[in-house]
Amino acid sequence: MRRLLIVLLLVLPFAHQGHALNISGEKVVLPVIGRFPGAGGTQWQTDVFIANPGTPTYPLTLRYYPSGESVQVRTITMQPFSVTTLTDICLNTFGRANTGGMLEIDAGIYTPQVRARIYNVGNPAGQFGQGAPGIGLGNLGRQAYLFGLSATSANRVNVGVANPNDVAAPITIYVQDHNGNIIHTRDITVQPHQFQQFNDITVTFGIPPQEGLIINMTSTQLIYGYASEVRNDTGDAVFVFGLSPNS
Repeated sequence: MRRLLIVLLLVLPFAHQGHALNISGEKVVLPVIGRFPGAGGTQWQTDVFIANPGTPTYPLTLRYYPSGESVQVRTITMQPFSVTTLTDICLNTFGRANTGGMLEIDAGIYTPQVRARIYNVGNPAGQFGQGAPGIGLGNLGRQAYLFGLSATSANRVNVGVANPNDVAAPITIYVQDHNGNIIHTRDITVQPHQFQQFNDITVTFGIPPQEGLIINMTSTQLIYGYASEVRNDTGDAVFVFGLSPNS
């Protein structure tokens, strides 16, 4: 019994570490950040949080690709064991008041942690929004698999995909029911460093409202596929990202 306990103590820490999800990288992708008017005089905006969990001081290059505009480049410096908060990044960092696009964070040889919060301000009930993780380019795949989406009368599901490559990405979007049956297929091409989003897919794709939807995106290029599941009554939202289960 004592020998078994020693073996378990030696094995369990390593087993626990094996379940950690590491999505960082030297070049990190946020599929979309934005700033635009909301309903009833409210405002949507984005905060970006960048963490340096290590000892070096290093520069970060931020490349923002606003839809319909040329790339915007800014540089910041990360201090050791620090967090940089870029509040309302589209306006305060890039000088854009009504905009949306993909953000790329390039740290050279270092691996920062990045996340965004996209949220609505100005509503009498308070703020509401969702978080989106930055994923390292090397951790993205040519497939994005999202599952368990609730597209009922109580929720709407928005689906999007970003292309972080220097070439156009042909993408096929398969919508499947909870049994895996394909109920809609759509082929699109997303231009370099751009994103495309489909709002309320039951309406846009003409599919019946249902629970447990699967979105399976495939491409010949690396992609960042995501979904936003939004409550119709409260605006409460959940961000879901998809990686490849087959690679």
